[in-house]
Amino acid sequence: MSSMHFQPPSQDAVKNKFITSMSMLLIVVSLYVTCYMLFFRTIEVDVTKDAGIEYRGEDGSASVRVINRNQNYNQRIQEFMDSITYEVKPAKKLKNGDELTITARYDETLASRYHVNPIQTVRRVKVKNLPERFADVNEIPASFLSTLDDRTRSYLNKNMEQILNEDFTSFFIRSQPELVNQKQMYRVFLDGKKSSAKDKIIDIYAITAKGEVNTSSKKETLEMKEDTIYYMITYNEINTSLRILDENVYGEKLIISESNDLTKETQFTSFMESKYKSAYEVQIMKSEANS
Repeated sequence: MSSMHFQPPSQDAVKNKFITSMSMLLIVVSLYVTCYMLFFRTIEVDVTKDAGIEYRGEDGSASVRVINRNQNYNQRIQEFMDSITYEVKPAKKLKNGDELTITARYDETLASRYHVNPIQTVRRVKVKNLPERFADVNEIPASFLSTLDDRTRSYLNKNMEQILNEDFTSFFIRSQPELVNQKQMYRVFLDGKKSSAKDKIIDIYAITAKGEVNTSSKKETLEMKEDTIYYMITYNEINTSLRILDENVYGEKLIISESNDLTKETQFTSFMESKYKSAYEVQIMKSEANS
């Protein structure tokens, strides 16, 4: 009968088994650490760091809102970040140098679920760089006024068809008025007497068109005639920001009596002062009229 002898594992086999065991251990440890880091570790989050502060208005009468701009966080806590809202005090009648207190509100259930420890829940911010009113009309840069020239012409070109069809009321209703001429007559600065009355610049244009006019009270006897209206384009909230929002630009026909001759500057000035006297001081910046 043949004898059986035990052969111990070779050194290479032991080494390979050790390496395999250590590799498996490292994988398990790595998975545990990753799982802990992603799902169980409590992390601190500055919840006011990325608060977006948006001002509206001028020094002394501005308002503010704070919005949630917390983006690009890992997927684990993004739901919590999306739950953050802000309360800000004071929020109105702000001036440069005021101190804002921003308080973050968040979903506490989500904070607990995702192991988030919110920090910096209250932040204080100094108000600065709010635009200011011009102390004097002569401080308004010439380059800005030139920009308004271009913008006024663009506004008239864009809206001329509507102006011709709706504002020339002397023409026959089915007439198709044609533009003859447009000329800037005045540029006016309206200096608000109170903070609630925003400073304005108004461009006044004389617009002449031709269209059919019914010359008979008994029947339709149509003749081509010319008529002139005065049209004003208003730019609201003129200040040192030198920005004009589309919502602050609007045009309208001036409603004047037949006794007013707006080609004469003195009569025009009297008309504007009567129209705006309760809220504004009227200053003529440009005039192409007769004195």
